[in-house]
Amino acid sequence: MRVWFDVLTPKQVLFFGPMVAELTSLGAEVLVTSRRYREVGPLAARAGLNMTFVGERGRKGKEEQLLAATRRQEEMIPLVKRFGPNVAVSTASAVCARVAFGLGIKHVAVNDSPHSEVAGRLSLPLSHRLLCPWVIPYGAWAPYGLRRDQVTTYRALDPAAWLKRPPISGPVPGLDRSRDTITVRFQESDAPYLARADMNWSDRVLASLAEEFSDANIVALCRYDYQVEEVKGRFGSRVIVPEEVVGGHDLLAVTDLFVGMGGTMSAEAALMGVPTISAFQGSLYTDRYLMKVGLLEKAATPSSIVSKARRLLEGSTKAKIARRARSVLDSMEDPVLRVATQIEKTAKQA
Repeated sequence: MRVWFDVLTPKQVLFFGPMVAELTSLGAEVLVTSRRYREVGPLAARAGLNMTFVGERGRKGKEEQLLAATRRQEEMIPLVKRFGPNVAVSTASAVCARVAFGLGIKHVAVNDSPHSEVAGRLSLPLSHRLLCPWVIPYGAWAPYGLRRDQVTTYRALDPAAWLKRPPISGPVPGLDRSRDTITVRFQESDAPYLARADMNWSDRVLASLAEEFSDANIVALCRYDYQVEEVKGRFGSRVIVPEEVVGGHDLLAVTDLFVGMGGTMSAEAALMGVPTISAFQGSLYTDRYLMKVGLLEKAATPSSIVSKARRLLEGSTKAKIARRARSVLDSMEDPVLRVATQIEKTAKQA
């Protein structure tokens, strides 16, 4: 059995890393490819995940991203052909799905982001099977041309894959532990699904928190080097801006309040029992579930974020949320085993 994973983001390193280990223990040969991205390489090295880097993403411009993807696809074809996989796996890698389809390899998608329309349209119609959390209804995937019998669910949110395992340690910025720590994860500003969103949203949220909680450690987790430089230039010493890729789990373990503008780290923080506010510009099925079980709150304006933050930072709140989070996480299955079983089954059908 030969399995090709195309791993493009930090979340995918955390999610697919245990899967690679599981399949390798079953005797599979595994090829893991990626593209050059600020947070992926350091995290993969800490996780012991051996990667072959092929190409890059390109920045915001449509033409630049198209050219980068086209070049990456061209470079990927001979590499994958030499490896000869029985099955290809990605979240929604257009290059992976297209190369697999062209070479007659079945592509398995593992995706919790139906809102990411561009990535979905470029990959899911070419996929043999999709696996996703049970909180996402089939109707969310139907527009991508998937039949109901092509969709398999697992009873877990994706962060359960790494939260049910020993954490990957990493550096944490210097913090005054006598103060509250508020960690803010910036939005994926280069993502096509935010093309019509407020591009100043991250700065507006950060400015409100820095002004209201001047006595707290405010940590801004940026996704790109240009975000790091912009935040440092605008906020100076008022905000802690790690330049190196931090240990996400270790930082969340000492965080008193998390404000997330994406989906994955908000879900991770919530399942760890960290009081969490989702400031994502849009609607996520994972957010809805976490709100329903009392592990996350949603806010759409800086003032509402500040208001909710004041309440969530009250002393007794964190302990209550932590107890609830342990119960919710324990109730979830291990998605790694479910997905690995499906990958193995698909490989045998090749």
